Parts: sequence; C-alpha cells; structure tokens
Amino acid sequence: MKTRIAIGILLAAGAVRGPAADVSATIAGDRVNLRARPTLQAEVVGQVNDGDRIAVRSFSNEWVEVAPPAGIEFCVHRDFVKDGRVQVSKLQVRAGPGINYSKVGMMVKGDAVKVIGEFGEWLKIAPPPGCSLWVTRSMVKLPEPKPVVAAKPAVVAAATSAVVVAAGPKPVAVPPSVPPAVPAPVRPAVPAPVAPPPAVASVAPAAAVAYTPDDLRLAPVDNQGAVVMREGRVRTTVLVLGRPSRYHLVDEAGGETVCYLRGNDAQLRTFVDRRLRIRGRQFWVQGNRHPVVVVDQIAPIGN
Repeated sequence: MKTRIAIGILLAAGAVRGPAADVSATIAGDRVNLRARPTLQAEVVGQVNDGDRIAVRSFSNEWVEVAPPAGIEFCVHRDFVKDGRVQVSKLQVRAGPGINYSKVGMMVKGDAVKVIGEFGEWLKIAPPPGCSLWVTRSMVKLPEPKPVVAAKPAVVAAATSAVVVAAGPKPVAVPPSVPPAVPAPVRPAVPAPVAPPPAVASVAPAAAVAYTPDDLRLAPVDNQGAVVMREGRVRTTVLVLGRPSRYHLVDEAGGETVCYLRGNDAQLRTFVDRRLRIRGRQFWVQGNRHPVVVVDQIAPIGN
C-alpha cells in the first residue's frame, strides 16, 4: 500500500477562507515531466527543469503533488462557461481538450475562468486554484522540516524595597508647678535588619508546538502534523474500532475518502453534506489507509 504524506490545530470558532500553505521545493533534473495523475501512464501536461522552484502540496513514496506552474494550460468545455464564469454546479477541469483526458481539478458555479485559447468545443484556461499535477519523487528536492525550539526562560530580578526607620519621640515639656520627674532616656527603636526579598524568576512562555492527537497511534513517517489543504464534501462515518473520527471528507468525483476530520464535533456536524475547502494539520495513523486532518480553517464552496 502506498503511503501518502502531506506537506505542510483545532477547529476555529468561525469559517475562515485562506490560501493553501504550499511548500516550495526544487526540481532536480532537466525536462522533468508534469503528469495529470500519479502514474507513468498519465498524460504529460508540461515540463520543468533543474533548479526550478515548484509549490508542493503532498507526496508519497513515488510521487509529489504540485501546484501547476506558470504556462500550464488546462481545458473545460465551452458549453458550461459564459461571460468568463462557470454556469453549472460542477465543472470538471481536464488535462486536454477531450473527455478522454484526465481530470486535474474541479470548478463550481460562479468561479471565474481565465480563457487563454480555444480548441474546437473546448476552452484552454489558466489553471484554477485547487488543480494539481504530479512529479516523480526522485526528481524533487523536498525541504527538511524545521525543528520547533522552545524559547529560553528569561529571569527578571524583583526590586528590593527600601526600609525606612522612624526617628524616636521628642522630649515632652513639664509645667514648673509639678516636680519634674526624671524620665528615662528615650532612645529610637532600632528594628531588626530586614533581608531583601528573594529574586523572582519570570519565565517567558515556550514557543508554540504543533498539536498532535495523543489518542492516535501515529505511523512512523516524516512530516507528521504538516499543513495541508483538502477539498470535498463532509460525510459521517460509522464509528468503529480503529476508525479515527466519525467525520470524513469525500471526493465528489469518485466518492472516495480524502481524509478523516478532527475538530469541534458540534461545528463539524453543521457542515455535514456541504462541500468545503479544509486547511489543517495532517497525521498518518497506523492501520488507516487515509490520513487524519486536524482542522484549522474551513471555507464553504458553493452548496
């Protein structure tokens, strides 16, 4: 079974729309093929060269999912586009001008379409957000994950309070008709020495550490907890032994699970059957084919 690992927290109080957190990597080779699907039998949509920078979205042991670079053309059928906007609820984006070409993404009603050419019944368009291409893993230099380092404690010494010693009482005048008494000499009270208070250490908070679900048996793979962005429709699952969540994201095209979702269950319940773009931290769990995404941001897409 091929293990798919994503590059790159808990459900936010509201739905926030944000860009994908793609990671930049370097191409290692000349005329490296960009394919429509992660297989050598898929169409070659374009090429990149040694030293080119490319945005990585996820990777497996054999393939790297990347954002289409500048100059790539995709195709949609002209009947479903009018005045530069998608006119149907779902429009498949393909690698070439024909239904025999692989699907590389999907657009929804109202999405803007940047037309850059025509081919019969098909429009050549600039890649819309969410479309991906694939590169052989050996041809990409992936960045090393940066370790999380806690901040060193800062020690602040408290100021010492000053001690004030009051002067002794003044002599009291006695009327002359009264025999003067000889008062005992009055001496100012000398307080015991006061030791300064001990220094108080003020510890700066440690740097934020990526959230890890401690109730899951994580697989021993790299980049656990990396930031990803996924799209699909939220569905409920039957919560059985070994299944990491009762919610999952489903690919509408094939009906397959994209990932399981972790977060605020009450809020996730309100998004059941809705199409969403999810951003969060992805974890691979032992014994599960699909990853778990701990949701950070949610952006509804259409209906």
